[in-house]
Amino acid sequence: MQQTVSRRSWLVEKPEDIDLSDPALVQRGSGHFATGCAPCHAAPGVRQSEVVHHMTPMPPQLHVGDRVAEWTDRELFWIVQHGIKYSGMPAWPTQERPDEVWSMVAFLRALPDMTPERYRELALGIDAGGAPGRIDLEAGGEALGGLDGILREAVADCARCHGADGLGRGPAGAFPVIAGQPQAYLAATLKAFQMGTRQSGAMQSAAARYDDAVLEQLAAYYAEQPAETPGDATVSDAAGEALADAASEPAEPSDVRALTEVYDIDSAAATGFPIGREETLALGRRIAESGLPERKIAACDSCHGPDGIARNPLFPRLDGQPFWYLKTHLELWKEGHRDGTRFAHLMDPIAINMTPEQIKAVSLWYESREVRPLDREALAVPAGG
Repeated sequence: MQQTVSRRSWLVEKPEDIDLSDPALVQRGSGHFATGCAPCHAAPGVRQSEVVHHMTPMPPQLHVGDRVAEWTDRELFWIVQHGIKYSGMPAWPTQERPDEVWSMVAFLRALPDMTPERYRELALGIDAGGAPGRIDLEAGGEALGGLDGILREAVADCARCHGADGLGRGPAGAFPVIAGQPQAYLAATLKAFQMGTRQSGAMQSAAARYDDAVLEQLAAYYAEQPAETPGDATVSDAAGEALADAASEPAEPSDVRALTEVYDIDSAAATGFPIGREETLALGRRIAESGLPERKIAACDSCHGPDGIARNPLFPRLDGQPFWYLKTHLELWKEGHRDGTRFAHLMDPIAINMTPEQIKAVSLWYESREVRPLDREALAVPAGG
């Protein structure tokens, strides 16, 4: 098996912007491990069942000894992505989300050093002293207390990653902000995950556990949560480091001339050469507010709204979303691997014309924006819509 995995993983390359020690990346892999992996592989403070002990071959306990350390990063990626045939080890639920697989690799690298308390906090949302199987609800707890039965359990399940308040658990920006998103958008998105038309190993598995009625109630719950920009930073550490690296490299003379006016940047500026933070934000703002018509890139605000309020309740709010999240999904659209609501296809001809630098710029711009209070009436679904 080791030789096979080593050979088949030769072509796997870790993206340059992936840092496996990033706490946010580790956090993103934790929830799915608890749901999809721990039942067979166990975890700190979580035993394997007697049934698993009689599997042939028996799944290894990944938090014990050197079971993770004996594999390279690319080998771990390949195993998580493709599974192991005839062993009971499944492939990742979708082959179109390598970013999620890398988050699981990051979690696996951190797993052997975790205490049971740290694992419970990270993967289950239970602080030290919390009752087994329950979520220690902080922000949003009052609203959750009024829910009943399956919905309460479903919200608690979502809260392990997204928080009861919808702002995300763990380091700032570890998860997308779902609080205050239009209810229609959230419901359609959950349905797309449930049906497998929008790809996500974590979310397809989560949404498939509930029927349509519960998904509608979940959408209503999170749509009612007050949205705000999580954390104190306006730009994520990952985005800031990427921009710092770019700014440290010299630009060509012609590129410098294109940047003499901070906002009036030539649309060709972001086609390959590195630019600094302020220039990147300016380019992102231009794409968001005016688009790049000569490159067939429409203004983001024409659909998503200039004040963070979408023109259509089936369009998401973008203000305050994490840099990595926006960048990843624009890249998925560009590669033809992103679906969702019935309007998701509108992004296909836009994203395909965007350069990597333009994608980074507009993602950084929206992350730097503060989330504003919603006009609920403006988000109502029109009759017959």
